[in-house]
Amino acid sequence: MSNQHCLKDQGKKVKKKKYISFFHIFICLSFVLIGCQTNNFDVFNLGENKNYNYSINNKRHFSDLKLSVPKYKSFSSNNAQANVKKAIRAHPSFHRNVASLEQRKSDIKQVEASKESQINFQALGGFSRADEENQLGLTGSVNFAKVLYDYGAIDQAIKAEKQKIKSAEFEVVTEAERIGFLAYVNWINLLFERRILDIYKKGIKNAEPLVEKIDQISLSGIADSTLILRARKEYSETIVKMKQAEVLEQKADANFINIFSLNETKNVGSIKPKSIKNYKYHENQMIKNSPNLKALLAFKKSLIISKESLVSQKKPNISLRAGINAPADDPIKNGSANVGFLLNYVYDDGGKLDAQIENAENQINYSELNYNNALKELKLELSVAFKAYKGALETKKNLIELITLSENVRNNLNDQLSIGRAKLEDLLSAEVNLANNEILLLNAERDLLLNSYKIYYLSVGFFPGSKWY
Repeated sequence: MSNQHCLKDQGKKVKKKKYISFFHIFICLSFVLIGCQTNNFDVFNLGENKNYNYSINNKRHFSDLKLSVPKYKSFSSNNAQANVKKAIRAHPSFHRNVASLEQRKSDIKQVEASKESQINFQALGGFSRADEENQLGLTGSVNFAKVLYDYGAIDQAIKAEKQKIKSAEFEVVTEAERIGFLAYVNWINLLFERRILDIYKKGIKNAEPLVEKIDQISLSGIADSTLILRARKEYSETIVKMKQAEVLEQKADANFINIFSLNETKNVGSIKPKSIKNYKYHENQMIKNSPNLKALLAFKKSLIISKESLVSQKKPNISLRAGINAPADDPIKNGSANVGFLLNYVYDDGGKLDAQIENAENQINYSELNYNNALKELKLELSVAFKAYKGALETKKNLIELITLSENVRNNLNDQLSIGRAKLEDLLSAEVNLANNEILLLNAERDLLLNSYKIYYLSVGFFPGSKWY
């Protein structure tokens, strides 16, 4: 019995050695195939592995996208562009577009993987019992596949994804410019709403002493009651307008805080208007520089290339296939291997590929119409802004002359009042009229400034050449 036990133990040791040798051989074969794919076993060099670097950079990039409250020193013409850039980078809408771009970059990795070698490792193990003896069974396989020629189907698919990445990059720039324009608009609106409110306050302050004197005259019964009522009406209307201006100033203040991601409004200085040239120049610049149009063109090109990839898939493709199968029990003797070329041609897929090609053609036509529609809308928007800009220039010129006349009338009435040749009601009316004209001038200057920035936004852009991603 002891001899039989010794023989069984020796047999188990022999089997154990076979299993160990099997795994050694199997692992070596696996690394040989992997080495064919990674060129001199680059798989061990993580510092140079592209996929590894991409994943690390991607994580680091997304960690930089966390929203934070930007720090501003002041708001003036000198640092306007820097402050607006900070507002853009802090805006969640901008981060959403950058995240979409990163997603596009991840998508292309999936397509590029189709062109690389594919290696599968499988192992199957278990136990069997016969003649009151348990036996361990184990088998493994390594399969290798690589596309050699597919009429450029995968290459075209990769090019299409690259165009989609370009489109996403232009969309990031489009969003950055849009947020930048909104920041300038809110800055300008807050600036002018405060100036308008100051004019109302100044006008009411100048009118208050006159109203008090008119009330005294009214009580004495000397003056014409109709003129007094008219004067009181003009003064009351000015008070109501000032209250409305306060509401508009508070609204502009809230919008400014929101767009710049502030906790409270700081000192806001003036900003310089943009230099505007002729309409034809800005139209050409818009067609040439508009990131929105560039995004649409890149997306259309991606659709055209995707269609070419689908057409290539209708042709046969050739792949290299290899495989190794070996059991644990004497793998050298009982193992098998195969290597060869696989020709694959889809003769009939029920019209699935043709339907995909037709769908791609429809998408291309739609993208063409979408581009033409966007171009038409941009031209209209630019034309309206340019006409509003020219109209504001003319209005400002006329209002400056009108305010000069209004000031002269107010000053003359003030001089005549001292010698009894003018009435308080007339002087009050002149003060109210001057304040209204000054507000009209401020609104004209605001329109001039807003439309100059809008023309730049549509044509040249606020941040040409800036790296947003």
